[in-house]
Amino acid sequence: MELIASEVMHRSVQTITSSTPLSELERKFVEAGVTGFPVVDDEQVVGVVSRADVLRAMAVERHAAQHTSDFYRDQSGFHEIPLETMSQLAARLGERLEQLTVRDVMQQELVAVAPHQSLRAVAEILVDRDIHRVLVLREGKVLGVISTTDFARLYAQGRIKG
Repeated sequence: MELIASEVMHRSVQTITSSTPLSELERKFVEAGVTGFPVVDDEQVVGVVSRADVLRAMAVERHAAQHTSDFYRDQSGFHEIPLETMSQLAARLGERLEQLTVRDVMQQELVAVAPHQSLRAVAEILVDRDIHRVLVLREGKVLGVISTTDFARLYAQGRIKG
């Protein structure tokens, strides 16, 4: 008999809201010992966020900061404050990142399976999508999560064969 998602999923899944500031998100990653969270607002999953999403957002912000300048206006007109040092770039980037929330970096496209989905189908989704975890959902609510680490554990336990 083939294993199904509900038999192997982790049922204790920590979530985060879309309004969580990125500065708090990093602390939550460390505290929970995870690299991703389902994003839940009003008891419904609205996306997922991972450390990779944060790194991508930081790269975009860094690029934008390097190619823009601060302008100010006084009685004599507009003036540009160019970025001349890495510390100036870091300061501008830091200011912007303090304003960002999970909503700004999360992936809204959900990759999820039903509790009765076969483990083989789950593995195919992980491989085809090149992702490391998949949510197990019922009616938009998180029941659990299955990660690539779970497959390694199941293989090591002899519960699945290669």
